[in-house]
Amino acid sequence: MADEFLSKQAIMMENPLVSIIVPIYSVSEFLPQCLDSLIKQSYQNIEIIAVNDGSTDNSLEILNQYAQEYPLIKIISQPNAGLSAARNAGIASSKGEYLCFVDSDDWIDIHTCLRAIEIAQKQNVDIVCWNYIKEYRHNSMPVHCIKTNELYDESNIKQLYRRIVGPIKEELAFPQYLDSLSTAWGKLYKSRLIKENNIFFISTKEIGTEDLLFNVEVFKYIQRAYLMTDHLNHYRKYNSTSLTATYKPNLAIQWTNLQNKILTIIEHDEELKQAYFNRIALSIIGIGLNECVSKDSLTSKKQRIYKYLTSKNSNKALQQLELTYFPIHWKLFFGSAKYHYIWILIFNSSLIL
Repeated sequence: MADEFLSKQAIMMENPLVSIIVPIYSVSEFLPQCLDSLIKQSYQNIEIIAVNDGSTDNSLEILNQYAQEYPLIKIISQPNAGLSAARNAGIASSKGEYLCFVDSDDWIDIHTCLRAIEIAQKQNVDIVCWNYIKEYRHNSMPVHCIKTNELYDESNIKQLYRRIVGPIKEELAFPQYLDSLSTAWGKLYKSRLIKENNIFFISTKEIGTEDLLFNVEVFKYIQRAYLMTDHLNHYRKYNSTSLTATYKPNLAIQWTNLQNKILTIIEHDEELKQAYFNRIALSIIGIGLNECVSKDSLTSKKQRIYKYLTSKNSNKALQQLELTYFPIHWKLFFGSAKYHYIWILIFNSSLIL
């Protein structure tokens, strides 16, 4: 107990500033819970950069009320430009030695910053990652994507980079965890790595989802990392206005753009390419889920899915995907994709929902 106390005291004495960046768009129902979890952090040397991205509800009013009472909240208000632009504005405005991203419809444990800074300082790492809890309306489900506390250094950091890029072998058995390590939230970044290397978020309008490409870029420069099993983020799964709950008509095109960008980054590394093609194959889940929320006819859905499956990247990914490692229900799903049994694929996607 004495050692633990002294460790926490040492961290507080060094007192590096943590910038918490919160992009906000019309989430007034959930925003107070998010902000409360930030202002109550047990680690107190933080700045909260709240980027109001053209909210059409009273989110900005809520922000102003909180900022009047808590000076550590800095508000940036801009016309609606999307999640990536809001995060980029937060990064540009941040002054912290460390950065942390929190989505405005989620919340974090009150000891998140303290635990992350404690590890970052003790282990001298560039990034700290942790687990999260899926929060449904009536229950919570911890996600154990990080199984053990582990330090990554020059001896094994490429292994972690490969995990970010995509799964291999036994990891394929759990496609539901595909994006668990690639999110921007659930991490404490050393801000210098992002700013000195001019890394920023690309618009979802161009690539569909922004976090993976951001982290593929960041992890190129990370020399030491620490993964801890603590469940510190609370990921809300019942926000009907969330981007993950709406149909995206251009998703297949956007994901193809994303794939090409990442393949360009890793083009000279065969191991990373193999892992990423596995990720591309597993992305069929997202395509299927997206089509399930479309109001178009089944025939239209079938045509769009077939076009994605037969595209250059998807076709190559599916042909080399090893089905051996999957449980039976996923074997059926990806087997349907591999051999273009579109009706079975659509039916299985609806079961996932």
